[in-house]
Amino acid sequence: MTQTVPAQADSPAPIPLLEPRPVRFGPVTRRLLARTAVGVGLVELFAAVLVFGVATDSARAFGLSLVFPGGGLLYTAHPIAFLFSVVLLVVALVLWWGISAHLAIPLVWLGSAIIAWSLVDSPRLFLEQGTTWPWSVPVVYLLAVMVAGTGLWKLESRFRAKRAKVGELNEYLASVELPSGHPGPREPDAVDAELVRWCYDLAQQPHDGLKGFDWGEQFHGGTQLRYQVFSYCWAMCIFAANYVPNGQRQAREALTRMVLKNTDLRVWGYWRTLNLLGNFSADPDPIKKDNIMFSGFLGDVLGNFEAATGSAYFDQPGSLNFVWKDGREFPYDHHSIIEAVQRNFENSRLGFFPCEPGWSFTVCNIFAAQGMYGHDKLHGTTKWADYKDRWRRTLDEEYLTPDGSYSHIRSNLTGLSWDTGEMPGGAYHAHASGRFIDILPGHYRRALALDLKEARPMMDALSSMVVDGKLDLELPREPDRHRQTSTAVTTWTKLIGGAALVGDETLARAAIAGADAQLATGARWPERPLDGSAASIGGFLVARWSAPLSLGELNIRGYVPPTGPLLIDTAWDDVLVVLARSTDGRSLDLALTPSGEHDLPDVGLTLEALEPHRCYTVTNLSGDSEREVAEFIADADGRAVTSVAVTGFTRLRLEPTDSGKA
Repeated sequence: MTQTVPAQADSPAPIPLLEPRPVRFGPVTRRLLARTAVGVGLVELFAAVLVFGVATDSARAFGLSLVFPGGGLLYTAHPIAFLFSVVLLVVALVLWWGISAHLAIPLVWLGSAIIAWSLVDSPRLFLEQGTTWPWSVPVVYLLAVMVAGTGLWKLESRFRAKRAKVGELNEYLASVELPSGHPGPREPDAVDAELVRWCYDLAQQPHDGLKGFDWGEQFHGGTQLRYQVFSYCWAMCIFAANYVPNGQRQAREALTRMVLKNTDLRVWGYWRTLNLLGNFSADPDPIKKDNIMFSGFLGDVLGNFEAATGSAYFDQPGSLNFVWKDGREFPYDHHSIIEAVQRNFENSRLGFFPCEPGWSFTVCNIFAAQGMYGHDKLHGTTKWADYKDRWRRTLDEEYLTPDGSYSHIRSNLTGLSWDTGEMPGGAYHAHASGRFIDILPGHYRRALALDLKEARPMMDALSSMVVDGKLDLELPREPDRHRQTSTAVTTWTKLIGGAALVGDETLARAAIAGADAQLATGARWPERPLDGSAASIGGFLVARWSAPLSLGELNIRGYVPPTGPLLIDTAWDDVLVVLARSTDGRSLDLALTPSGEHDLPDVGLTLEALEPHRCYTVTNLSGDSEREVAEFIADADGRAVTSVAVTGFTRLRLEPTDSGKA
């Protein structure tokens, strides 16, 4: 049973301790592994009968290839063919994981046995026809034992090493103090304006326009369009909620167009191939079965969209219509996507359902859970509430490792899990945009505490380097996720995220300024405003704009109408609204910049939600001195129209005068 202790006196929830006597595998995983072991055992038993019972050259050639793929080719004195079969086995392993080619390994395995059997009496290179190498029998068995033994040894040693840490980690969890307080709203600057412009230019291309995104294979790596579009959707959601809640029209329209890019066939068309290879189904519908890496992510995006903007656009039936090459249509909306996610969860024996067919990733299932939670919050449903207990059991029983981290991937067919190279060590304490804060608060607090154990010393060292709010640092470049280029965008993203993790707002803001100094290019779409890939910039924007609300906190809050004056109309085509926010419910902070190259001497602003008959002033806060630039009186309905000059990046503050009503 999970133990808990209070994290600190004012904690809203306790931190769950780690199980002192953890089991190696959960109940479902044990059954899957047992089934896999029985299947392999039967093959090895049949092979032994052929090698030692029948014992003819043909039987041994066939049987040894069952003992170890290609082993019979070594017995028939074809060493090059044997090595080639080993290479094919590695390729089959990659294809099994990469595109769900579940038959790839069995085909190589059986194919090498058939070929070895057919070559028993064939001519040999430099050897007499029919030559066999009896010494290969123990060698092949030794290879099989070594491969199986190495895998088991790594599994057991990793488990024991993590189990040995449990006592120390529980002592730490019982006494750790988590960061308190909450980051305040950050003031945007000219670099933010260029980043917002980049997002809007990406979004406002024609519907079939994907210029500016990275392009490449759509199965793995950093060039999948789906993850790039999702990252910009999340970034624009958090920008809309944190920076322009009181003037969202421009942001809402651009964000709507970005969400709609998910219906572009180039974004989701990969699924037909995966579904055919992994599920033996030619159905291209990207939502109906599996593919949580699309449906789960999209469901979360839709919840964030509605929580940030209040728009019910995607609640309308057919608002997301996926059209296949032959004209078949698959119309969905926020509700039907979440219903499909719920159905897939309930039909999964493991409790998590797959990204690629047969492979269930923890991170994808977290995003899907966040999407269900968000839908419940916005629409009063109970989809997450109804499934939460089973989802948590799967997380804790099938994916949790002794040290509090979670396995990144598990096979729904075999129960196997290993480090695929996508995540350091193949596990993590928390993942996805919410890090469990919305769906499992206790798990969030434990993951935060465990991550702080390593992050705090590093962030403290960096914090000591901040002078006058500046971090004079140039971070090293590292390979981008698609491995085609290197960039420092990802390293700055980690630093900004690490500062937020430890609750160091000063370091986070200094890191943003440091990133601007190193990364900003001054270029505009389709060139990139930062020196990095489109994918890396999307993640950077999420980290940059996640204050005061993170995406997880936005999910918890749901939609809350803004208070204070509202900017409802302006010259949207000519001016870019970078800030429209009221921190006190009475005044309005604005930041505007020209959309084009030229300054704007007279920009109209239509305002509402003002105090009727109240006199307001508009002050320009740009430059070294403040100056009043406009004064007006709200009408009986709390509306007013005024105008200002927008010269470069212009910061304004609208507030009621002390003199009261006119």
